[in-house]
Amino acid sequence: MKNHNTYEKWIEAGYAHFARVGPDGFSIKELSEIAGLSRTSFNYYFDGKEEFFDILLEHHMNVVDTFGKKAMSRKSNPTQGLALTMEKMQTGVMFHIQLFNSRKVDKFNKAYLKGHELNYKNGILDWFTAFFELNLNREEAKRAYLIFVDVLNTRFSIMLRQPIAPSGFTPAFFEVINDFKLLLRSYKSRENSHI
Repeated sequence: MKNHNTYEKWIEAGYAHFARVGPDGFSIKELSEIAGLSRTSFNYYFDGKEEFFDILLEHHMNVVDTFGKKAMSRKSNPTQGLALTMEKMQTGVMFHIQLFNSRKVDKFNKAYLKGHELNYKNGILDWFTAFFELNLNREEAKRAYLIFVDVLNTRFSIMLRQPIAPSGFTPAFFEVINDFKLLLRSYKSRENSHI
């Protein structure tokens, strides 16, 4: 009989391990050492690394859903809510960064995009268009939002590769917001000069 606690321990440890090293650096041997569980136990619960990745991706969708709901629950200041939630849910943010960095693999790209679809449903797209005062239809807003989060994930990726990683994501988040505002301002001024 399978032990639910052991299964959950594999998922929790695997999720954190994937968030740190991504799929290319992911090792069942190393995960076994981190989790303090035998590789035989891993093989008892999972039919290999690819199936385990699929389970981690499902788990991540639950994390993303929770992230979006928590971030947008701060109605008076959703921008601050996003920053605070990023800090509280750093492992989930790092897992999402790994998906971004692994988008060349179809299932990771699909999971990355599906995560953003969940965020749209939780109100993050509405925050984005209101915060940046964008007058776009929903599909245009989604494309603009993906540019924003791709830049954000690129900044986070660079930050995490530093020898001494910063203690949090908030400074980079607000830097990207300011850069995006400057970009929009520049675009709008060019657009107005052509009228």
